[in-house]
Amino acid sequence: MKRLCFYKLFVGLCLVWVLPVTVLYVACGRVKTAECPKAWMHPVDQGWEAQLVGEALNDWRQRISLSGANPVLVRDYMASLQRAVVDEGLAGPALVAYADSLATAVGLTRTSALQVFDDVDLVDSNYVSRNVSLALHAFWAADWRDSVLLEVFREFVLPYKLAYELPDNWRDTLYKSHLALVEEQPNMADLDSLYAHHMVRSYYGLSSGDAMNALYPSEPNFSWLALSGEGDCVSRCRNVLYHLRAAGAPAAYDYVPCWGNRPAARHAYVGLAHRKRQLKNLLRNDNDPANLVNDLNAAAFTGRIHVFEKDDLPNGWEVQYEKTLPKMYRETWSAQPAMMALLEDVPLDELDLGLIKPNMQDVTSQYLKARDVELRRPFLWNNKMGYLAVFDVDGWRPVAFARFSWFGKAVFEAVGPNVLYLPMVKEQTRLRAFGDPFVLNADGSRRVFRPDYDSLVSLHLVRKYPLFINSAIHSLNFKGSVIEGANKPGFEDAKMLHTLVEYPFGMHRVRIAEKDSFRYLRLRSLENQAFRIAQLECFTEDGTELIKLENTAYTSGLLKGNDAKAFDGDLSSYMVRTGAAFDFGRPQKVAEVRICPRSDTNFIIPDKDYELLYWDGEWLSLGVKRAGDYFLDFDDVPSGAVYWLRCLTEGREERIFTWEQEGQQWW
Repeated sequence: MKRLCFYKLFVGLCLVWVLPVTVLYVACGRVKTAECPKAWMHPVDQGWEAQLVGEALNDWRQRISLSGANPVLVRDYMASLQRAVVDEGLAGPALVAYADSLATAVGLTRTSALQVFDDVDLVDSNYVSRNVSLALHAFWAADWRDSVLLEVFREFVLPYKLAYELPDNWRDTLYKSHLALVEEQPNMADLDSLYAHHMVRSYYGLSSGDAMNALYPSEPNFSWLALSGEGDCVSRCRNVLYHLRAAGAPAAYDYVPCWGNRPAARHAYVGLAHRKRQLKNLLRNDNDPANLVNDLNAAAFTGRIHVFEKDDLPNGWEVQYEKTLPKMYRETWSAQPAMMALLEDVPLDELDLGLIKPNMQDVTSQYLKARDVELRRPFLWNNKMGYLAVFDVDGWRPVAFARFSWFGKAVFEAVGPNVLYLPMVKEQTRLRAFGDPFVLNADGSRRVFRPDYDSLVSLHLVRKYPLFINSAIHSLNFKGSVIEGANKPGFEDAKMLHTLVEYPFGMHRVRIAEKDSFRYLRLRSLENQAFRIAQLECFTEDGTELIKLENTAYTSGLLKGNDAKAFDGDLSSYMVRTGAAFDFGRPQKVAEVRICPRSDTNFIIPDKDYELLYWDGEWLSLGVKRAGDYFLDFDDVPSGAVYWLRCLTEGREERIFTWEQEGQQWW
């Protein structure tokens, strides 16, 4: 009873203080039974099913679901939508519109306050018993059964749902689907083949939209995912989990608490809980394009990645191919003894409940070539818990935790390398640093960053955020394109002015040496490959001053829609064409052409205000500057620090960096 009360208190605290429904995953407790020998894997003794049914029923009586509306109302809502799909053939925007009107009519909204419902009031004992029977039948028929221990089966195959979603009949539906799949494709009896199949078909079977999911008042269960056909990476992983567990596979929900080099966002991956290692090659967070895993650390789909050479990039620019992982955790069905001991021992005001949960395991070493980090708290500090945090624009985010020993030492086990961490403690509602930020090197050593006020440097800044490959790739089709001038609108008299022998990044400048005048100018792909161009600008020269030329085809309104986007001054919009043309209205001498591909617009942009900060126990400002060009220079900057360039005008994508080898090194 004491343990159950603790869980209800914990869930209550999470609901009130910390987590929105989209990231709330905590588990109620249940009685552990001793691990049994592998004989349980063979259905010789039918007593196993009776024993597991008894355990499942005891567990079911303690389980809860979270929903923003009464589950009966939610079920009726879903039934109405399913009838509209089956009977009326509603799909796409029409289904979304109907779901929206129906949700409004019955008062459903995903933003409603979560309510707690006991599962004993939602499903009966027959539902639980059938779930056990189906789980056992699928597992006992599986080729991998001899490699799965009983406790792994209990945690990652047997549960009748994944977390706190409303229970539904997912296992009945998907068990039959699995049998049909294996009959049609016998190789699906192999776990690796089955896993690969569902990581494509079931994962990408959901679109990335959120129009329907926004109309569901809880974490989507299988029935809703099947109906909506959409979801983020978390929902996609949950969809894979449903399919694999229905097949008897011990599929686990593994998640990244926060990226090491990107904004905070929930992200998950599907692991196989009976394996000690999830990847053939452990990750190193070293930006190696050869060691990327789709839907995990790859910043873009690996089949579409182009590896840029150093000479392909402007000075100070580097392409990031990898999303770095500080830690990986696994969500379990039951509370873990080690986590329970920690939660009961550490004062509540020192616990980061957004990170620490009773139903979690640390599986970092199954994904990363990780290292342990040993730190000491300052003398006279009496905190019991320490954290390693990574940067986010909304504040440092704890990703790892460890208890301090009585003499002040904390050992953070299995920490991801090549990530910048800040040692912190939690006091009431605030985080407090107890050391300098450091980068954990691959060999386990640490590079500590501390401002040196006696050694000042000048920083030449070109970006406020790393250039990830999903943005850099838009430069590819520009290389080899030509700039031509002409005085006939059909370019029958075209003259070659320049060939792009490099990839353009940001706002790319091309100096034109030709002295003749032209009324028309165009950028054209010789390979007839469409490129995504955000802006094309032309300038004439008056002495040393560049004067921007207008495109009369745009200013007169002749260009409409997509054709106008390369000339509208908006770097966030773009035109997809094999060419883009200027009409100056009369012949002009063109001195410079500027080309900006589609981009993340995180490079320095003129007429926007930027503030440079550095870390010295807190963020300290080095002043605000308005950009006059596509770079910023800051002088008399303390060396050796961690810096943060903020755009005060617009945008939220910003990352910290260090100054190394005369360039920005991003973290």
